[in-house]
Amino acid sequence: MGAGDPPTSARGRARRLGAALSCALVVGATLVGPSARATEAQYGRNGVVGFLHVFVVVMENRSEQSVMANPAMARLAARGGVATNYNAVAHPSLPNYLALAAGSTFGITSDCVTCYVSAPNLFSQLAGAHVSFDAYLEGAPGSCFLATYGGHDYASKHNPFRYFNNVRSSPALCSHLRPYGDLAATLSGPASQVPSFVWVTPTLCHDGHDCATAVAATWLTGFVNQVTASAAYKSGGLLIITWDEGYGSRGGGGQVATFVISQQTTPGTHVATPLNHYSLLATVEDNFGLSRLGHAASARNLSGFFKVKYVTTG
Repeated sequence: MGAGDPPTSARGRARRLGAALSCALVVGATLVGPSARATEAQYGRNGVVGFLHVFVVVMENRSEQSVMANPAMARLAARGGVATNYNAVAHPSLPNYLALAAGSTFGITSDCVTCYVSAPNLFSQLAGAHVSFDAYLEGAPGSCFLATYGGHDYASKHNPFRYFNNVRSSPALCSHLRPYGDLAATLSGPASQVPSFVWVTPTLCHDGHDCATAVAATWLTGFVNQVTASAAYKSGGLLIITWDEGYGSRGGGGQVATFVISQQTTPGTHVATPLNHYSLLATVEDNFGLSRLGHAASARNLSGFFKVKYVTTG
């Protein structure tokens, strides 16, 4: 699994989703609402469309208010939807990344670099379901980079997958930790060469940890433009942008901005439902038909952002 041809299940989802959206357009509905007869499990579940490609990028250390006060960030938000009541789950950074990757902070309350965890996670889930995936880590010097320190402006604490023992011990899983430089060529090609799930961790400057919001906004704008211009996004893609933690104790880690961009999200949408990092994980898992891990099991997902939730079959 990787950036090659998608597995049979992915090709099947592509055909089903394309047919479903065509059907919705023919009948002229609000594409199709939840009251219609549906086979939801074929396309996702719990109100999630079943996107063929999901992109997640995690930025750093900003409150929702400070993000939205930046004009460039506000322009990005206007391209999709904004979660106006979304909280991080802890302080400092690392437990939030673990929550996004596996549904728990595992009792970790620091940015430790050797506090490894034995638990299922998105990598092991996606591999078990034969769904293609890769994490692209800006500043990492190569694939399967597990060192505690090194690279260029890279922070291991912002790479949650390196903390899981089943990833560390498996060359197959570890190979999906890739340098960010590999992503541009992948995105420039056909949708079939792009993994179904893409995680992106920017450098400490580009994510805003060490640099100004304006610098982070410039990098993020370029990244969003690159993703939304790709065949993978245009063929049924979802891009979620969130920040690891905010300020204060609200929700455990402070209120943070979260943007949801897709062809099934009306630009300018605001969703006030209480959400958090477990909601993001639940959305990814619901999209690919995976079991929900840890606290994601009881979390609300991001389905409020999507125009199409269920698809009629007749």
